[in-house]
Amino acid sequence: MERKIKKVYVDHGFGFPVKLLNVPMAKVRGEWTPAINYNLLAEVVLKELCEKEGRLTGNEVRFIRQHFEMTLQRFAKRFGVTHPGVLKWEGARNKPTGMNWATEKDIRIFSLLKLESNSSE
Repeated sequence: MERKIKKVYVDHGFGFPVKLLNVPMAKVRGEWTPAINYNLLAEVVLKELCEKEGRLTGNEVRFIRQHFEMTLQRFAKRFGVTHPGVLKWEGARNKPTGMNWATEKDIRIFSLLKLESNSSE
């Protein structure tokens, strides 16, 4: 199998662009594809989202919800909103959700605590 390193690779698999540096690539069925552990990458991306300076976008909220395998209803209940409210956030796509800061902070803390508890198992 052919392999190479790509200096800059932008992955769109999480619903938003993630810029990766020095990515190992493998040629599969004639196409170059990243030879990376996407489960590990998802955890790194989640941690970075929790610590990012700007507000979360709709696609990032959707990624967080799906990462923890939560339905719209369960996610909404956990953060004290309605499921149409979560749909509205996710509908913002690549723009900030417009949710209040207290709720966004709760989502970030929840995510960090879940990540920590998963890594200690």
